[in-house]
Amino acid sequence: MEHASASDLQEFRNMAERFAKKELEPRAVEIDNYPFQPFNTAAVQAARETGMLQVVLPENQGGVGQGMAVLCEILMPLSSADASFAAVVLVNSLSLAALSRWGKKPVVESYAGSGLVAFPAYDLPSDLPVTVAAKKKGRGYLLDGKLDYLALAPVADALIVPALIEGVDEVALFVVESGAQGVSLSEPVISLGLRNCPAADLTLQGVEVAAKNLLTAEGKSACTALANDFAAAVAALAVGVVSGSYQAAKAYAAERYQGGRMIIDYDLVRQMLSNLLIVAESGKALVRAMAAAADAGNGFPLTGSGLILLSEQASRVTADGVQCLGGYGYMEEYGQEKRMRDAKQIQSLFGAAPAKRLEMMEEILRRE
Repeated sequence: MEHASASDLQEFRNMAERFAKKELEPRAVEIDNYPFQPFNTAAVQAARETGMLQVVLPENQGGVGQGMAVLCEILMPLSSADASFAAVVLVNSLSLAALSRWGKKPVVESYAGSGLVAFPAYDLPSDLPVTVAAKKKGRGYLLDGKLDYLALAPVADALIVPALIEGVDEVALFVVESGAQGVSLSEPVISLGLRNCPAADLTLQGVEVAAKNLLTAEGKSACTALANDFAAAVAALAVGVVSGSYQAAKAYAAERYQGGRMIIDYDLVRQMLSNLLIVAESGKALVRAMAAAADAGNGFPLTGSGLILLSEQASRVTADGVQCLGGYGYMEEYGQEKRMRDAKQIQSLFGAAPAKRLEMMEEILRRE
């Protein structure tokens, strides 16, 4: 992994801003209703061509070879335009990081180069579900069970699945081809936000997987470490949503009149805009500090506490973004209600907020 310079970070940020303006902004609101609107396949392909989907994958595995600092600089402008697409990049990056860290070379080569890979991004890492059982069969495994709410599952070519190996107390992680015999998905789950980063429930019935598709037999501890590293990336999504909400609210208030003067001249509106700006600007600084700490290998507890703080603040202040537009703020075509929903959905990544608090404190006490 390379440590990007300030000029490199600026270049990645500029690239993401151009991409967001061209590929995301024109259709973000229109397609925010999967499966009733199409998945943004065109943007995924364009992102792959720029390398954005392979940012965290090492160069010797076909990636860009960058860390959290670069990924966060990309995710913030993407999320400002469309948090759903930013979430697609985030979840796929999680999957590629898992493949890179724990996967055998043939598995990485098979699944990291093209397509999307689903990941259980909404589960608390230390409490991965044990609803899928893995039984040894010859040189491989037989998987049976059900996994709820697997992010990217409806549009992924491969799935990272936690399963309890028979006779072993620890949850393992397996890579399963989405088209394998015995794999079935529910209809896409209609979520509160991030609707164009779809999820579905997964059922496995006698699915055979090769031994090489076992990523790690220490899934809980491995995913906890991965989540600590990627906490900055999730926080980047939250900050991006707030930034987009601020920009939209400010633009609207600066061009509309009410009661004989511009909306932006009212003190209450300025206070709400200030709430958004404070979280957006301080959040960017905190995300960058979190990313730098993660890249340096000493992110915890800054990453965990920063994620909780920023995701909760984003959920709170995006409501001000809606209010700045008055009644129009609740109408789909203005995009503010989408940002408020997306912020709430982001808060659920890596588990519910109370659970994340307990997990962070437990880890602090364990390390003392």
